[in-house]
Amino acid sequence: MGASQQLNHFVILNFHIKFSALLLAVYLRSLCTFGVLLCMFMASPSIGEVNTSKVEIPVVGSKCNDRVKEVSSVSGVLRFPSKATGQVPAVVLLHSNAGIVGVGDFYARALNAAGIATLEVDSYMSRGVRSGSDRNAPVLCDRLQDSWGALVYLAQDARISPQQIGVAGFSSGAAVAIISGMGVRPARLSRDNSILPRELVYAAHFALYPACANIMDDPQRIRSWINPGRPQNWGATGKPIHITSGTDDDTDFNPKTDCLRLREEFPDIANHLTVRMVEGATHAFDWPNPPPPAFNRFAKAQTGGVVTMRYSDKEAEIAQKEMVEYFMKNLK
Repeated sequence: MGASQQLNHFVILNFHIKFSALLLAVYLRSLCTFGVLLCMFMASPSIGEVNTSKVEIPVVGSKCNDRVKEVSSVSGVLRFPSKATGQVPAVVLLHSNAGIVGVGDFYARALNAAGIATLEVDSYMSRGVRSGSDRNAPVLCDRLQDSWGALVYLAQDARISPQQIGVAGFSSGAAVAIISGMGVRPARLSRDNSILPRELVYAAHFALYPACANIMDDPQRIRSWINPGRPQNWGATGKPIHITSGTDDDTDFNPKTDCLRLREEFPDIANHLTVRMVEGATHAFDWPNPPPPAFNRFAKAQTGGVVTMRYSDKEAEIAQKEMVEYFMKNLK
């Protein structure tokens, strides 16, 4: 073999070696990437780890708004950790005026992964309503039927401990969660009824951006039936209530102080109420695809105002973790 042939042979051999090394590197990199994805998949709760079923939730008491469709039940999605043994805690999820938009599912997945069952209530579909803006949409007083009905439903499930059921809500659903902790029951429900006994209450309440001004400063629609001493208010339950809201939430008059005013306005819950204000966060900061700024007739104690919503993935993740830790602590 001549010098020229030897050189060509060496170049070709060197090329094959480098090409083989490159293929090996790509393979190893792909293997590592697959391994990371596999580990991430295994670490995340898979669909197979949660049993999901659509259920019918009985409504309790009477409706408040004559325009609302009379129903005996509303639909809900029950998610139950399939690997759970014995009785488990549970959390009821109450949607906002936008309805079921995926926000509840975001929190449900994290709660399920922590071994907590969830029941997301749909207050609209069964009543033929698209959103809270519809003329025949249920108001907060009507939605108490669904909130307390969900508690009754879960308390009858042998897999769930009746003393370990919490409730979490978003916007208007958050307001329902708060007033449930205040002890407000469905309209025209007798205190000696057999369906919802007085001792059956939620063990903990978590409210995300509840528009606190609506609860305190709307004397005709809300304040008129939540004041202590009114027939519908059976007295504060004595269970913890937590609020997470943004300092830029323009559904309130003064978002930095309105939720804190609840302690002054309702001393019966003052010792059980905690509030975390998220600096710079707007209403529905955990909604990935919120609508553009628009006039909202429910804002500012239902006097109306333009509401801006901005999604924050960082604050959404913090709130998700906060909710899980809250219920892990309070649903013992």
